[in-house]
Amino acid sequence: MTETLLPRFDPFAPQAQAHEGGALPDGPLALGPSGYTVLTYDLATTVLRNTRFKNAALELMEQFGITDGLAHEFRANSVIMAEGARHFRLRAPMARFMGPHTVQEIRRIVREIVEGIVTDLDTSAPVDFHTGIDQRIPARIYCYLAGAPAADEPLVASLSERTLSLLHRDRSLTPVIVNAYAELFAYLRALIARKREQALGDDMLSFLIGQQEAGKLSEDELLNEAAAMLEASSVNTSHQTGLVVWTLLRDREAWRRLVEDHELIPAAVVEAIRLYPRPGIVSKVATEDIELNGTIIPEGSDVHVAVWSANRDQARFERPTEFRLDRESNSPLTFSTGSHGCLGQSLARVEMEEVVRYLADHHPDAVVVDDGTEIGQSGGRWLVKALTVNLNPV
Repeated sequence: MTETLLPRFDPFAPQAQAHEGGALPDGPLALGPSGYTVLTYDLATTVLRNTRFKNAALELMEQFGITDGLAHEFRANSVIMAEGARHFRLRAPMARFMGPHTVQEIRRIVREIVEGIVTDLDTSAPVDFHTGIDQRIPARIYCYLAGAPAADEPLVASLSERTLSLLHRDRSLTPVIVNAYAELFAYLRALIARKREQALGDDMLSFLIGQQEAGKLSEDELLNEAAAMLEASSVNTSHQTGLVVWTLLRDREAWRRLVEDHELIPAAVVEAIRLYPRPGIVSKVATEDIELNGTIIPEGSDVHVAVWSANRDQARFERPTEFRLDRESNSPLTFSTGSHGCLGQSLARVEMEEVVRYLADHHPDAVVVDDGTEIGQSGGRWLVKALTVNLNPV
């Protein structure tokens, strides 16, 4: 198929959300002002697993006018831009702490952090769930993993949110992003220096420092690994956690089943992140001419994988717009797939499961307060603008 025959579609346009998911009437691949858009599950999986489509994060940064300096150098050399043996070498140290088995071992810590944060709140009135709970938990867990003081939690959350505001695709945010990366690097250099002075522990950052001292990472790679870990630590997981809670508390029959049977919680979390994926779009760049569904994608073209559309593809998911606890073979693309699949997805799922489990145990009657809740989309991503929950309704 030639470009002129492809359906027109802009995944970043507000009206794009009217598309319920899956292929358009004229096909699974579309073309628009932002480039190509992949809309179906199978084609999305093909692109995400094809290393000839590279991550578009560096190009996006350059589109913002960030073409040199610390932030640009970090992104150009970061693990998400690496391929082949270098990608494996950079990913391996962090994978040691993010694998499913290791994450299960720290579930108890996650549970304690969730309990500590929620019990500190005054629950006699509706609570600001986004600010008071889901924004705090991932940042606190980062502090635990990195061996940083728990008091750094607000700074960690803020740095993660400001650096990844790049994904809003709002160029007015360029100064915010550049300053946030400068602040992030300064914070990490100081944290690394303190750890070297005070002796290394058994946390993830100490392990990375040990890798550098053993000659397995350069000093720049150590900083880049630590920076990648921090920027990805909080903001996406916090919004996704809020979206999960918002989804589950509004489906009272599903919530009743979760309260009665906690074994259903992992499946409920997966189904919620399928319907409302925080990373609604994964952007790639073709590194050479690539044939895709009969169309030649020219080298250098932008290719956007519409995760929200793939996750609601009726060719892959029966009755895709419905929340179903009994859905079989449920493998949404929310955390991507292939060699660049989200490294922290096991940890993120455990965090969400433990939040849901705590609410089901201690606040089984909790309800979303609609007047204080706003869920929206920006840059193709689902986000929590406000989420108010009454944990103890009368």
